[in-house]
Amino acid sequence: MLTILATGDWRADQVHVRRSGQLRRIVPEFETQIEAAWLALRQRPGVKLFDGKMTRLVSFQAARDRLDLEIAHTNYKAFIGTNISHPEWIDTHGREVMADPLGVSPLVLTADGYLLLGRRQPTLALNPNRIHPFAGTMEPKDAGPVEAVRRELREELSLDHHDVVEIRCIGMAEDAAMHQPELIFIAHSRLTRDALISKLDAAEHHDAWSIPATAEQVIDALKNEAALTPVACAAMLLWGRIKFGHAWFEEHYELMRR
Repeated sequence: MLTILATGDWRADQVHVRRSGQLRRIVPEFETQIEAAWLALRQRPGVKLFDGKMTRLVSFQAARDRLDLEIAHTNYKAFIGTNISHPEWIDTHGREVMADPLGVSPLVLTADGYLLLGRRQPTLALNPNRIHPFAGTMEPKDAGPVEAVRRELREELSLDHHDVVEIRCIGMAEDAAMHQPELIFIAHSRLTRDALISKLDAAEHHDAWSIPATAEQVIDALKNEAALTPVACAAMLLWGRIKFGHAWFEEHYELMRR
């Protein structure tokens, strides 16, 4: 269900991006299946789809004091047709054929000590009604992943630069069902839980979800993993690693993998 690809605690200036021209490898017979998957999803009642531009993760290297990312271009249709509809292609043809858009998922820590996430709208194509960070994917226009996080927080919670004290990247994970790489962040807000909830944009999340930022509450939340997306679980685990130590993280990550 969940794979942690990297752990760390990187400031914004320790996350480095290199843009390359390495696009997804085209396999002609796969392109027909990608188109079919896209058309099938478009026919589902109420599903909102737009074939927007996305940023593809080509490779990464994680060290204690820096995270290096190589990125290129991809698009939403390719994401639906590869990672979402045919994740098994990784096993037969490798990551080179996958869209692999780079997700950015900030776990928001409120000024009064809550971890805040959202509950996704039922009309969304991916993970409807489940608890998920106020997340998205890095876009080609974003200068880097931290800037993408700020954009997502501005779009989904109307947070400006002064509302967020600090953003740190705390790891990378992927939903094992679709193998999409997701950078996980902790975003420290100057605002309280109630103030943040009042700013919620209902376009993607129809409600907010929060727990006190304690080990006991995180452990209880992780037991209800059916309500959480794998990325939401990863966000709480990776934050717990920073807050409660690596042994705590290893214990609870191992429990989720059983």
